Amino acid sequence: MGITSLTFAQAPVSPKKVSRIGLQIGMNSPKMVFTKINDQSIYPELQSFSRINAGIYSETGATDNFVFQIGLFYSGAGYKAEQETVTLDYVQVPMIFNFRTDIYKELFLTLGGGFYGGYAFSGKSENDTEIDRDILSMRDADETKPYFFFDGGLLLKADFEYTFNDEKVVKLGVGYHFGIIKASNEFSEDLGGGNTFTYDTGAKNRIFSINATYLINLKKDKKEPVVY
Repeated sequence: MGITSLTFAQAPVSPKKVSRIGLQIGMNSPKMVFTKINDQSIYPELQSFSRINAGIYSETGATDNFVFQIGLFYSGAGYKAEQETVTLDYVQVPMIFNFRTDIYKELFLTLGGGFYGGYAFSGKSENDTEIDRDILSMRDADETKPYFFFDGGLLLKADFEYTFNDEKVVKLGVGYHFGIIKASNEFSEDLGGGNTFTYDTGAKNRIFSINATYLINLKKDKKEPVVY
């Protein structure tokens, strides 16, 4: 019996493939940096305010340690100053490469970095005297407006992840969008009396977010004994 028991062994543990899909919702804390203003002190101090982010994404990976994530999201951006609030509403596609490691039993830490692209479908500027609900245009439009439709840049993420019964996954984490594409246009403003003033702040998006995610595993690997 002892000799016979040695002929049975567990199969070597193979890398576990990852295939998941889910929903994410969170809160953005957006602002902008003005790269064409040499003296930032001449611009009103920016204040914190909140926007929403929400969307769907999928995760795939040949192993459970290296996972690729792609999604489709709504993301609120813009900035708030003492006398003006600019809000930009983007549809975003994030593409993120994640490293995932277990901390304790079913608790994991995921660190990721990648790229995102965005298209602004709405934008407005509010101040003490007016509300401008159309501040978006192409850069070569006949009537150029203050902000450009497209955005893109780098995206960093960190999540704590817990798996229930190898099927359902809950994540809590933070993210940071570092805009590289200039979101503003070179814009001319009519000062009256035949005078115009042309300016471009070189505005780029910066967004810090806190997120909650619910995922469902689409693939579960089973470990079976093998006889040698």
